[in-house]
Amino acid sequence: MKYAYWQPVSSSWLRHVEDGGPLSLSDVKETAHTAENLGFDAVFLPDTYLYQGKNAGQQLNFWEAAGAIAEATDKLHIMAAVRPSIDQPVEAARQAVMIDQISNSRFSLAVVSFLREEEQKRLDGDIAGSEDFYMQTEEFFEVLRGVWTASSYTYDGLYYQVQHVDYLPAGKTKEISPLYAGGESDYLRQTIAEKCDAYVMKGGSVQEVASMIADMQIRREAAGKSPFTEFGMTAYVICRETEEEAYQEWERITGGDYESYVTEEELAQKSKISDDAVSARGLRPHLVGTPLQIAQRILAYEHAGVSLLLLQFSPHMQEMVRFANEIMPLVEEMRDNSI
Repeated sequence: MKYAYWQPVSSSWLRHVEDGGPLSLSDVKETAHTAENLGFDAVFLPDTYLYQGKNAGQQLNFWEAAGAIAEATDKLHIMAAVRPSIDQPVEAARQAVMIDQISNSRFSLAVVSFLREEEQKRLDGDIAGSEDFYMQTEEFFEVLRGVWTASSYTYDGLYYQVQHVDYLPAGKTKEISPLYAGGESDYLRQTIAEKCDAYVMKGGSVQEVASMIADMQIRREAAGKSPFTEFGMTAYVICRETEEEAYQEWERITGGDYESYVTEEELAQKSKISDDAVSARGLRPHLVGTPLQIAQRILAYEHAGVSLLLLQFSPHMQEMVRFANEIMPLVEEMRDNSI
């Protein structure tokens, strides 16, 4: 199992609890340096770094932050999320090559197309609008790959027009790999299976995630592609010395009553209701409890096929250190002992 941390836009990812203000670029660099020393494998810069409503006034530049992390670290892999509905593929491709060069090939893009305003159209019955969004996402992938693999690239699509893009040294190309992507509709999963290198998921139960992983591997085989070797999943961690303390924190950030949900099925339902308490359904994996309980849960996800956890913490630094010191070594010990 590999571990990445979400770079927060404030001191945490909590949406309903006031717990801190914007971060500076020096804060971001310090967090990355600390995470690398603690043994984290990667940092995830989500698109909400700029666009989350709670911190709409934050002026920190997304690509500048990625570059700063690259310069402040030696081993930490940098994953940056982009959205076809927000970002331009040529600019994303250009910036990705730049950060990849600064970091000595420690950079990846994650194209995320989860339900948002565009895909909400489908739920509202606007099938045409939804199909437009899906086709735009497919073109986004095509332009990314084209800019990376052609010394001079031209593209004339429905959503993107590119005229002779040529910013790399003469005769050279640079494909940023692996290309991660996330999306849950049938169309997007098929597109990702055909065009990307790795799949990232929002939080879900062990059973939900295992089913999605199996589905993606079937799609890969049908497309004549080799199996995905990387599956990432978002999860919010609440670790305390006792289970009671952990669920007291769970109640605080969700407004829930733990005592009213005594079975795992009831807790899973409550987590669905509280999806918006943290980003990307981070509570659904139930990484809540003591270090032992969380380590056991992580191994269950590893057995289901998850190879990368994209973790959220609050307070970020304090809980990131706790996770690295108390849970990461426990997972290794339990795996070695086949517990």
